[in-house]
Amino acid sequence: MSIKRIAIAGIIAAALTLTACTGTGNPNPTASPSNTPTPTSTAGTKVPPPASEDEAIAAADSVLTEYLVARGEVNAAGGTDTSSLEVLATGKALDVAVRDAAYVAEGPVLNVDQVNVEGPATTEGAIKYETLSAYGQPWEDVENGLVTINACQDASEYKVFASDGSEALRPDARTTFDYQVIYDSERQTWLVYDLISLGESC
Repeated sequence: MSIKRIAIAGIIAAALTLTACTGTGNPNPTASPSNTPTPTSTAGTKVPPPASEDEAIAAADSVLTEYLVARGEVNAAGGTDTSSLEVLATGKALDVAVRDAAYVAEGPVLNVDQVNVEGPATTEGAIKYETLSAYGQPWEDVENGLVTINACQDASEYKVFASDGSEALRPDARTTFDYQVIYDSERQTWLVYDLISLGESC
């Protein structure tokens, strides 16, 4: 495989890192432990620092779900307007989402026949994740201001298509990730911060 094709395959892998899309509803994270409050929306709304680890985990689950939904909406709309992602993400998580949107908007797409197809991509299905564990830890002087959600990401129902209708080359559909969500004291809100692939099938 040429260097260009390897690079394009890398872009596809990044796209599958967390891309959601429309048509099948919201992502389906497994519920957090039973003593965790039901997640409520905090995106774009100023909220106080978490009072407990359970509260932090619930907020992190909520904003991560909203982030996935927003990415799906951005990509379904063609990937050209990423402004809605800025109220939900920062750091690597925002960078990945913006790059993914650009990939959808512009292409090219390396398909399963290892042919680069020029033009924008389309998507169908949705990426889901199953929470395996979650925990809080201090972040910039906020107790439980960083929540790590260890999860099995399932992209088996998510597909990317080149402009000619051929399916994109894809990596392993089920892999483990640590999603990191932070409480931003300056903005007084929760933001998806990092997406760490653990490189293991699940």
